[in-house]
Amino acid sequence: MDTALQLRIVADNGDALTKKEISHLLRDSELVLRLTSEFQPKPLYAIWRIVALAEIPHSYTLDYTKGVVEYIERHLATESGFTLTGKAADLLPCYNAMLLEAYSKLGISRLDSARNSLKWILGFQPFERGIPSVWTGRGVQKYGGCLKRTPCFLGIAKSVKALAYYAESIGWGDSNVNALIEKGLEYVLTHRLYKRLSNGEPINAHMLDISFPASYQLNVVELLDLARLTSKLADERCSDALQYVRSKRLSSGAWKNDYSYKADGYLTFDRRGKEGEWISYVLGRICGAFNSESKGLTT
Repeated sequence: MDTALQLRIVADNGDALTKKEISHLLRDSELVLRLTSEFQPKPLYAIWRIVALAEIPHSYTLDYTKGVVEYIERHLATESGFTLTGKAADLLPCYNAMLLEAYSKLGISRLDSARNSLKWILGFQPFERGIPSVWTGRGVQKYGGCLKRTPCFLGIAKSVKALAYYAESIGWGDSNVNALIEKGLEYVLTHRLYKRLSNGEPINAHMLDISFPASYQLNVVELLDLARLTSKLADERCSDALQYVRSKRLSSGAWKNDYSYKADGYLTFDRRGKEGEWISYVLGRICGAFNSESKGLTT
């Protein structure tokens, strides 16, 4: 098992490690070596690297990670939130949300840039149909349906997930954020996490991908992680997604990665088509959380 995954398991279990132990686990990780061996000063490259590094506890102690954050702060952070160009008017909801989530996981959600990202979601991201956003930035208009009367499902789901990880990072102490999480969750759950309301089919071609870490392509793993984080797995509307991921489990008890997103800077943690340690851990944790929630409801 890669030592970065060992570190993740220890952190998820709430166990303590010394700084020396953490340093050794990061240093000995082949995954960390792959993620930090090079850097290209491009917006998307920086985004995919920080999204990946945020999945590894204590990765913000690495000089490489701090360097990527510095690049994002200088080139992507604006007074309105995170953008791909450094111009506030070009903000896109999905990328703004993914960076807020990454900052929250890294423990830097109190930076001004993260707070600006949060403010944009609170002020401009619609979480239901029929209420168009009042945001007038030009960039989002290039992509059609981001903030129309039927807002982009991807933007909603990633924004709710970003809010949830932000809330977790501050101890769930902001009632306004928590209320908006519940509102957004209800919208996502109404879609049974991944289905169209009109015909019950997956919202897009990538919804049923088994892949990790998150990419631009929203998938069932990311949606179930949101349900786990917010203790919604026992909601009946998660049952289809849970049944699907269980059906993809191999006889060995593991899962395999079946999709690799192609983009500069993006790396899947497991080889495509092979049993994966990371995807197996993530989905196994989700299934375990579901069992715990269901037991709590019946006792």
